[in-house]
Amino acid sequence: MMNRITRRGLLKGAAAGAGLVVLAHPQSARAYAQNAKVRFANVGVGGRGNGHLAPASGEELVAICDADRGTIEKVGAKHPGAKRFDDWRKLLDEMAAKIDGVFVATPDHTHFPAAYTAVKLGKHCYCEKPLTHGIWEARALAELVRQKKVATQMGNQHHANEGNRLVVEWVRAGALGTVTEIHSWTNRPIWPQGRERPSYTDPVPATLNWDSWLGVAPQRPYVAAWREAEYAKERKDVYHPFSWRGWYDFGCGAVGDMGCHTWDNVWWAMDPRAPLSCEPVKVVGKSREMFPRQMIVKWEFGPSAADSPYKRPGFVAYWYEGGLMPPVPEEIISDPTRQKKELPKSGCLFVGTKGKLLSSGDYSESVRIIPESKMDEFKQHMPEKTIPRSPGHHQEFIMACRGEKPWDYPASNFTYGGPLVEAMNLANIAARLGKKIAWDPVGMKCPGTPEADALIKREYRKGFWQPA
Repeated sequence: MMNRITRRGLLKGAAAGAGLVVLAHPQSARAYAQNAKVRFANVGVGGRGNGHLAPASGEELVAICDADRGTIEKVGAKHPGAKRFDDWRKLLDEMAAKIDGVFVATPDHTHFPAAYTAVKLGKHCYCEKPLTHGIWEARALAELVRQKKVATQMGNQHHANEGNRLVVEWVRAGALGTVTEIHSWTNRPIWPQGRERPSYTDPVPATLNWDSWLGVAPQRPYVAAWREAEYAKERKDVYHPFSWRGWYDFGCGAVGDMGCHTWDNVWWAMDPRAPLSCEPVKVVGKSREMFPRQMIVKWEFGPSAADSPYKRPGFVAYWYEGGLMPPVPEEIISDPTRQKKELPKSGCLFVGTKGKLLSSGDYSESVRIIPESKMDEFKQHMPEKTIPRSPGHHQEFIMACRGEKPWDYPASNFTYGGPLVEAMNLANIAARLGKKIAWDPVGMKCPGTPEADALIKREYRKGFWQPA
């Protein structure tokens, strides 16, 4: 396995290994005439998937796919020219010659199989966050993209936001001094976690292709809703359409669901590449098949890589979920301008030797140096805006699909998103095992912890799909 810590070496190794000639602006197999439309297929069109239809409305929607045929009928009625499928394998098999790119917005466990197959076919690919269900998948997909040189984008849409760029610019300009620790938290999960699998089953709805929905995950009976009285006031669905997020077999828990948003500014600003270790600080409500109800995890990162644009020493980062949060900083408690002496429900706190930065919300909606008096001082000498502003997250992807920009122009392409998702998944492994694990990113192993190594790559259901 190649060393991914040095980008230059990795890119050269990937190109040489595949025997590729790297072009400045590679095109897809289809040459785009002026004003030609990119031909897209959308895999998963309910929930988040429905949100990708409008941003690409200026292009050509050729096919749609969803395991829920009720969703397909509803979306298909608005897009009568799109061919309909309830199995992504059939779509890519039948439509490969008729599409240029694919949007993937399925449950997490199907992200990698669908995206990997599309990229292997030479198709551009936009895949929802978290990019993959596991560590090996994130690495394999990122490396395949480097070989194929297709346009990609992970669906952490707010990577295009102004707030994230301000965080990166302020941190790298030294506004906080040396950053020593970072705390990130989310109000998720807003779906069930920490339960045992129901002992009862329900008939599969006539409109649901349950085999296609399960995909590469192990077979299990369908259950529509929780029946226990203790769950009466909570979300009802067990798996479909939303609560799959809480199951090991299907989702990535709260850190996978929201880490790619809330922790994105950390990854971008600090350029950590890979953690040295990850450990659970607190885990509440564990079960055999679901993520815990609450957890705090801690990553340790080493100094910046030799080729990193941001030179820094090592630092530690914490993640909180399920209502757990870091202590309220004194800078908030003692700030006379703040009526509420509390942290936002979701956010990120950078702690440096010269100050603290609070990014409020899941998507860096508000970025402030705290307390407000420090922010007022900071406004007098704001750092230069050094990061190009985005035309829009989807637009970045479409521009690269059209060849107007290089294949790696989208700022959250799979070579960026893959390592971020690796760190998220490592946190889930540490919490699941209840122990600190060291991480060797080159060997893709957890030294001294074979039970963690067993969770780096999953088995795929025989007879459904295998990576070729």
